[in-house]
Amino acid sequence: PASCTDTEFRQMWAEFEWENKVSVNTNLTDLHEYLKHLLASTNMKCLTPEKALCGQCGFMAANMYARSIFGEDALANLSIEKPFNKPDAPVTGHIRIRAKSQGMALSLGDKINMTQKRPQKAMGA
Repeated sequence: PASCTDTEFRQMWAEFEWENKVSVNTNLTDLHEYLKHLLASTNMKCLTPEKALCGQCGFMAANMYARSIFGEDALANLSIEKPFNKPDAPVTGHIRIRAKSQGMALSLGDKINMTQKRPQKAMGA
């Protein structure tokens, strides 16, 4: 996956006009597993340092970046949580996607929505 600096991410986040907010809809119960699944299924790179993601505190925020084969940049901000006193509860939260074009923001949102449902089927099988 492509990469960018924190400064570049913030600059693009402020400039990009199109935003698509996707609700987390999964039965995965681990915040780190959800992030790994999301990164693998979208081919995005996590820009948030690993040391900021380690530990168990019931919530997680991470910035992600990708560049399409057409050179379009896409940004995503993951904000998820899980009740600490309910170990079997699924991860909840949302993903904000920003891009220069509406098509990029919507298609990445569609891809996330489709792949979120896959682990549910696999775990039920």
